[in-house]
Amino acid sequence: MKHDLGLRYYGRYVDDVVVLHPDRAYLAALVPVAADYLRRELGLTLHPRKIYLQHYAHGGKFLGVVIKPHRTYIDSRTKGNFQGAIERHNRVAEDHRPTRAELRGSVNSYLGLLAHYDTYRLRRRLVPEGLSP
Repeated sequence: MKHDLGLRYYGRYVDDVVVLHPDRAYLAALVPVAADYLRRELGLTLHPRKIYLQHYAHGGKFLGVVIKPHRTYIDSRTKGNFQGAIERHNRVAEDHRPTRAELRGSVNSYLGLLAHYDTYRLRRRLVPEGLSP
């Protein structure tokens, strides 16, 4: 994509791709070109409902976060998954005293992820003082 099409702002991680360009018409014309390449060379298809063409100021979802100019924050699905993990840990704590391994599970993983984004207030609201890393 970068070399053949000369895209300057392009990123991908596993099966997620983001392309930024000032010309919406160029991006719209790029979709069938990319879809053809993926089908022909890699045997892959683009998900038709997961192609978004929008102004950069509205932000874009990529890897569980919303990226906007001068701000990156967690998307609602990831936030909901984090809240679900806390609720699961709370149910374990109601049933028995959690082991150290149970305490270190997914909540710490989410806290580590969230620390990279503008989520200070979210972390303070969901995790009591002194428990976050």
